[in-house]
Order: sequence, then C-alpha cells, then structure tokens
Amino acid sequence: MKVNELRRAINEYSRETSAHPYTDYGDKVTVRVNDDCPVQECRVTTQYEDRDKKSVSRPYRGWNLAPRKYFSLDDIDEWDFKLRLPDDFIDKKTVVNVDGSAYVKECSSCNGSGKVACSSCLGKGKTLCKRCNGDYSHLSCSHCGGSGHNSCPSCGGKGEHVCSKCKGTGRTVENVSVWKNHWDYNLKKYVGGYEWELKEMTCSACGGKGRWRCNNCGGTGHLECRYCDGRGYVTCPDCNKGYVTCEICRGDGKITCRVCEGAGKNEFSYVVDRSLSKDTRKTYVCDKRVRGFVEEYELDYPDIQFRERRDHLGEDLFTEDVRCSSSLSKLVSRSEPDSGVILFQEALVRRVMVTYVEYELDGSSYTGYVCNGVFYPENSPIDEWAAGVIDNAEKKIRRGSSAESLKILKSAEQAGGDSRLIADLRALARKKLGNLQDAGVSVGFWLTILFLSPVLFNFYSKFNPVAPWAIVTNNPNWRFLNFLPLCQTLIFLGIAVVLRFIFSSIASDGARKNYSSIWIYFAKGFVGYMLAAVASMAVLVLLNYLGLSILTTFILGLILIVVIGVIAIAHLIIKWIVQLIAGLF
Repeated sequence: MKVNELRRAINEYSRETSAHPYTDYGDKVTVRVNDDCPVQECRVTTQYEDRDKKSVSRPYRGWNLAPRKYFSLDDIDEWDFKLRLPDDFIDKKTVVNVDGSAYVKECSSCNGSGKVACSSCLGKGKTLCKRCNGDYSHLSCSHCGGSGHNSCPSCGGKGEHVCSKCKGTGRTVENVSVWKNHWDYNLKKYVGGYEWELKEMTCSACGGKGRWRCNNCGGTGHLECRYCDGRGYVTCPDCNKGYVTCEICRGDGKITCRVCEGAGKNEFSYVVDRSLSKDTRKTYVCDKRVRGFVEEYELDYPDIQFRERRDHLGEDLFTEDVRCSSSLSKLVSRSEPDSGVILFQEALVRRVMVTYVEYELDGSSYTGYVCNGVFYPENSPIDEWAAGVIDNAEKKIRRGSSAESLKILKSAEQAGGDSRLIADLRALARKKLGNLQDAGVSVGFWLTILFLSPVLFNFYSKFNPVAPWAIVTNNPNWRFLNFLPLCQTLIFLGIAVVLRFIFSSIASDGARKNYSSIWIYFAKGFVGYMLAAVASMAVLVLLNYLGLSILTTFILGLILIVVIGVIAIAHLIIKWIVQLIAGLF
C-alpha cells in the first residue's frame, strides 16, 4: 500500500472523533512496516438430509383404505421414497405418509366400545360426598356447632334474671311518708305530721331476692337444639347415604375413550420423518499478524475468487493455492454426517487485501490495519490520550472534583474512549454531586426546624394580625382552648418534612447538569429548599390573615385522630401477635 494512501486513511480515522489533539496525525507519523497481507476466507456449506420411519395412529371414522402392501416397519426402506430436493440451503422438517401401510384395528383401550370406566368414580357413577365424607348420618349440626344445645334467648345464657328495679341488690331507696313530731314555738308544744323521707327498703318487685332462676331454661342457660334434637349431628342433605352423582361421567360410570375418541377403532399407518438441515464451516488463510483482526471484524469481501457447488465436494479444490486447498479439504472432511446423507455442498473462497501497519509518533510505537481504505487501529495515540483523560477523571472524582470530572469525561467520550468505563465513572460522579446537593437540602431542613419554626410559633402567639371574623380562635376568654400557634407550627413542620423528601428525590436528577463549581450543587439544594420552606410559611400566614386559621386547626385535629387510630390498631396487632406466640410455647 502506498504511504500517501496510508497517511490519508489514518487522517480520516482521526477525524471520526473530536476533542483530542491528534487530528490529522497521519501526516506526522513515521511508517516502519507497511505489509500487504491477502486474507482468504474458506467456507464450506453442506445440505444434509436425514430420514426416520415410525408408526402412527388416529381414530378411524369409516373412510376407505388402500390395499395394504407393508405389514411391518422392516418392510419399508425410508430412502426408497423419491422426494423433491431443495433448490437451496434450508432447515426444514416434513412427514411423508407411506401409501399401502394403513390398517384398522379395534381400540385396545376401550375394547371397541368407545368408552372406558370413569377414573373419578372408578365406573360406579357415584363419588363420596365431600360435605360429610361418607358419614351421612352424623353430619355436625351447623346451628348448634355440634354441641346439641343453644343459648337460652330469655336469659341470654346466664340461667337467671336480674331484677331491673334493684339491679340485683334486693334493696331500693324509696320516698316514704313518715310521721314526725316537731316543736311549735307559737303553740309552745310538740305538733305531729307526715313528711316524705328517702328510706332504703326491701325491693317490692323481687321481694329482696335481686334475681331469680330462668323458667325457660330451668337455670341451665341453654336449650336443646331443635334442629338436631340435642344430638349435635344431623343427616347430610347433599347426598344419598354418603354418595353423590359423579360430576365427570354424570352417573353413567363411563367416559369417552381418549385414544379412539369414541370411534372404537384406530387406523395405524407408517410414516417417514424427513429432516433437512444446513451447516456452514469456515476458516481463514492469512498472515498470523492479521488473523485476530479478520476474525473480530466482519469485513467486506467484494471480490469472489472461487465458488463451486456439487452433490459432494471432492478433495481437490482450489488447486491454485495449496493452503486454501488444504483448508477446504479439512472443512469437507469435517462435514461428514453421523447419520443421513449429503444432498449437495458449496465451497466458497473470498479474498480481501489487508495491510498490516507499524508506525511511530513522538517516540511511541503503534500498530493498525487498513482494509478497503479504512484504518482500524489496534492501538493509537488517540486511544492512549482518551485512557489518560479517563484516568485523570477518576482521580478527580476521588479528590472530590466531581463537577470538573464530568467535563473531562465528556471530552473522553467524544474522543472514542471506553464507553462502559466512562458511563461507570459518570454515574459515580453524579452520585457524589447528588449527595452534595442532598447535603444542602439537609442543612436547609435543620435551619428550618431550628429557626423558622420558633419564629412562626412566636408570630402566631403575639403578633398575629388575624382578621376580625376569625378572632374567635384568639379570644382571651378562650386562652385554654387556643391551639392556633401550636397547630400552625405543627402543620409547617409536616410541610418541612415533606419538602425534605421531595428535594432529596430530585437531587440525583439535578446532578446531571454540569456547573463550574461543586458548591453550586450545594447552594442549589440549600437555596431551593429554603425558598420552598419560606414560601410555605408565607402561605400559612396568608391563610390565617384571610380568616382561615380555624381551618388549619381542624386539619390538624383530623391528622391527630388518624394518628391515634393508627397507634391503637398497631397496639392491638402487636398484642395479638404476642398472645399468638405465647400460645405456641
């Protein structure tokens, strides 16, 4: 290859990528080796055919059959059948029926009846009742749970009645008229008269007993179950003496034979399975210096040197080149099938010119290949420069300069550096910048908790310019019910926590933008959070000034009710789990 053409190919390669200092570096290189290495791809494609014979069956529906000529598989030679050969290399499977091999035979599964015994009921037509498991006369009574008795509805299962007047104590306090004497200062003597007085007395309703035995149940608290007459069990209503009609065969005891599908006869015949398959084997005849290159790249072969298709390729192929002939012969010998036959084969040799290049630049040696005017570097100064840039970016990430490393990685990507390594380093840098931005959010969050919350509480407690129509919440006579400062502050704290989660979730997405300094990421998180927190506080103050302070108090009340409900439910669940664990041990 001419040196000027080689330099031109290297220059075109250098222009494929940008952001590197080696554009058109082909004009500066010193060529040490410039060898043309012809590459010959040897390829052998083989079309195989394989056949197999077997017996198949299907239900017989009464159609006419040809006279039988074959009475066993041994009478058939699968290769005697002339089948159409493919026009080109294909992969395909077909089934060929053997005429004169069909015969009819009574189905052995059903003995020609077309039906077999039902596998579910074993031909009985009945199955065991699932409700009573066959014990039809001792089905547990569902009304009394098998106990034979129910709770007495009159006394509620207690066996006695409590006096509603004295609540079971036997004593009541009643207003009684009592004669009392008192001194009359006008008459100067004792004068008597009746007066009303509260006095504890024996209950008149129960005669002082307080409770009495239930007459309905005789004091036992329960009555005999009227559904099972106190036995605790009843006769199963779903079955007949423990059995029900089989759902599969509907009581017939037989089902259609699956082998003959109810026909009672099967047709047996012989078939030939034909399998067409292709296989391609290839190798390269070339200089060992370029073998790895041609095996890695799918090169364009515009110039076809040799092509031959035969029923079976011989050993003497491409005699003009001893190495190609030897390679093709080895491929042909490896194509011999273990079974079946070869229908036809095709031998193909394609040739392409590859130039092996060694050159120097700035005291360093590099190698590459040129094929069809395109330069393929094995190593190049651009690759070394991109690797150095990636290594520098990795060091900057470790030192904390993640923002600067993103710009460096972008230039390495434009120069054609290792895309996987660049993606990993870029993800690491963005993660660290996202953490820095999240740190700014955290600082803003704690400043909000420590300073803005007390300011808001003090404002509502002392300097609240509440509208006249909402003054009822700050009435001095209602100071012990004035929850407004606490409610507004707690609502603001809840908003601050929600903002903390929102800004933390978008921190990693924000790190995708490139800034000149890493502290811009910190400031972005801090300022963004503080602006959102101050705006939230301003909205709360405005709502209160418009007379909606009672609305915030109501909202917090609902929140407290929900929290208390959740805590109560969690307490019951934990208590149940503890009791369950204690019961296991």
